[in-house]
Amino acid sequence: MKRRGFFVLVPTLALSACGFHLRGSTNLSFNTLYVAGSATSAFVIALKRQIAATTATRIAPDAKSAQAVFTLLAESQTQTAQAYNADGTVAQYLLRYTVRFQLATPQGKLLIAPSDLTQTSNLSYNSSATLAKANESDLLYRGMREELINRVMYQLAAVKLGAPLEQPGSGEAN
Repeated sequence: MKRRGFFVLVPTLALSACGFHLRGSTNLSFNTLYVAGSATSAFVIALKRQIAATTATRIAPDAKSAQAVFTLLAESQTQTAQAYNADGTVAQYLLRYTVRFQLATPQGKLLIAPSDLTQTSNLSYNSSATLAKANESDLLYRGMREELINRVMYQLAAVKLGAPLEQPGSGEAN
């Protein structure tokens, strides 16, 4: 019985000693947030879900009743040929997911200036597996969207109401 306790205790102590901890809730400095953007945007829908699930902040029904207004200014998904086979067909694509956003008070004071975040991924391509590659592409875009939402959440968490304007950011990651 003591051995089992030992085998449970040692890994727990080792994980806590290295700084590991479960992802907790995100603390935002505003209690209500209005998310402006296309109601059908997968990014907007996923961002609202993330905020509702991981913060105490409520999604406001309109900008006037919110302490802060997140505006999705632009969202784009692009696919660029990156490598070709000897016969001239595409062998690899570069997938890019970019969002442009800002955060402001309902009165229009910018808390985060218009900022671009970009996530990229490579997709090898084979014309004999077109449907499979289309599905893989969708999965890669979904993963990039989730990563961009995490990056937006980090930026939202860094904002302190009443603090000076954050400098515009631009980021790209693989």
